[in-house]
Amino acid sequence: MPHIRVYHSFRSPYSRLGLHILARTGLKAELIPFTGPPEGVAFNDPVANPLKLSYYMQDAPRMTMRMGLPINPPQPFDTDMTPSYKAAVAAERDGKGLDFAIKVSDARWGKGRDVSDLSVLEACAEEAGWDKNAVSSSQEDDFVAAELTRHRKMIEEDGVFGVPFAVMGARKYWGHDRFDLLAEDADG
Repeated sequence: MPHIRVYHSFRSPYSRLGLHILARTGLKAELIPFTGPPEGVAFNDPVANPLKLSYYMQDAPRMTMRMGLPINPPQPFDTDMTPSYKAAVAAERDGKGLDFAIKVSDARWGKGRDVSDLSVLEACAEEAGWDKNAVSSSQEDDFVAAELTRHRKMIEEDGVFGVPFAVMGARKYWGHDRFDLLAEDADG
């Protein structure tokens, strides 16, 4: 099986869908929190673009319901994702990356929870079968800090501009609707 990297963000409902597809297909991938585009590349934030936001608010629920998942937009929408990204890196290290990432995405997009709250992340860790105490320790973990720095370089090298985004060798896949193609290519 080829090495696959999947960039995700808890800010994106589409990233949530991509993580669920990844789990359903059984693909193994290195999960990398998307902390923003490469330096000097503009980020087309749907919240800052009224036309994109209008479409986003129509499409994200439709695609979520199509996958049979509940949707409950998070309040607040804009929150500091740093605590969740740090915990996600530690969960990946501990072999619970995908399980934890799905639980956090579901907490944010399925239950409307604030994933900057450590108690929410601890509950997600328990649901994922991961030690909830690892969430708080990940916030000051040197390994996690080093991984986040390495991830920034990978984002630039892979040219990641949005999520979910997968890289398998020289092939790139942007959007949850491309993850079935990723699974086909990984098998082929």
